[in-house]
Amino acid sequence: MADPLLVSIDLRFVTTQDPEQLSERVREAVRMVVGSGALEEFRWRSHPLGPERRPEKGQRGV
Repeated sequence: MADPLLVSIDLRFVTTQDPEQLSERVREAVRMVVGSGALEEFRWRSHPLGPERRPEKGQRGV
């Protein structure tokens, strides 16, 4: 059997839905994929996006 690995995945998406509810759905999906005992850490945060804070398409934010 191979040695265990710690895997990190970063996701970012824009939504108008409740971020807490979405994060719980993602957490449950990850638990279903890897097993509830294998999930080491799960964190989420949200940032408001107003028209003045959102970068133009094709441009990277600084």
